[in-house]
Amino acid sequence: RWIGIRTHEGVDPHVLHSPTVTYLSRKFIVLGLIGMMLMPFGVSAKIGLQPGFERPYKPAAQEVEPELTPENLLKKTQWAERRTRNQGFWAAMMNNRKADADFRSGHKTRRKQRQTKRLECRTDIREANRGAMMPITINCFKAVLQTELEMLRKQRQHIVALPGPTEQYSNSAVFHNENLSKAITAIMKGIDSGLYENKEELREEKRKLSALYRRNIRLAMTQLRISRSLGWLNHLAIRLDDIRTKATVAEPVEAKISLTIDCLATAEQDLQALLLMDDNDALITAFRQEQSNVKFCIKSAREAAALNTELEQADAQNP
Repeated sequence: RWIGIRTHEGVDPHVLHSPTVTYLSRKFIVLGLIGMMLMPFGVSAKIGLQPGFERPYKPAAQEVEPELTPENLLKKTQWAERRTRNQGFWAAMMNNRKADADFRSGHKTRRKQRQTKRLECRTDIREANRGAMMPITINCFKAVLQTELEMLRKQRQHIVALPGPTEQYSNSAVFHNENLSKAITAIMKGIDSGLYENKEELREEKRKLSALYRRNIRLAMTQLRISRSLGWLNHLAIRLDDIRTKATVAEPVEAKISLTIDCLATAEQDLQALLLMDDNDALITAFRQEQSNVKFCIKSAREAAALNTELEQADAQNP
């Protein structure tokens, strides 16, 4: 059955659903929809099987290899590289989906706990007398850091197990996560040893954490999401190519599929270019724009699906 795409608002991750493509002569394939994150920032897209008939699988004897011109050879090499990058991707995503959901739920809870602790500390400091203010400030700072340290530990476990991004960006995220964790641990040891004697010293430590460590981990995590998005676009392009090459589809449908694949390739190039940016706020803004641009690819795929269904229904009415 053909792939169709629908979008909706209100879901934190950008979700893609992509079935394994198989072809049985004019029979429906029944597959459940299974979703994973592609892009964050509030918009999700689901890809599932839509109503329609399958065309029969092309017998191997009818398949004709294109002439191996330099252009065709390059395309063949590029698709081979795509499929190499995609090996194990879908299975790893399926195996990781529960852990991914658990992390997101737990991370949301831990962020709320940290915010609650900060609010409690502000109240305690505001109500403290002059002599108790500094000890309370220090203890509150340490408590918030302890919560953040646990968040970083869980985040690191999540990064290591996350399928999709390249090793380069996974390693970068882990590296900056560990750097921030070490910096927080050093400050907590300083607190325990009585190193800090006034609020100005604590403010300076907070400034250093933000300027030297938190900025880097935020950028690394955004790059990680972009790298994972590239893995999803590659996976979707392969699924569409499987339909284009392994099912007998009408030429107009095949043309629409090719247009969608070209659109995805352009989106991949644009996302790849974003990884050169080093300003996280600007990167997030650009990432959101690219997410919006991918909707054009989704629209093209939906048009191909609708055209395929229309032609199949016409075939059924005029056998």
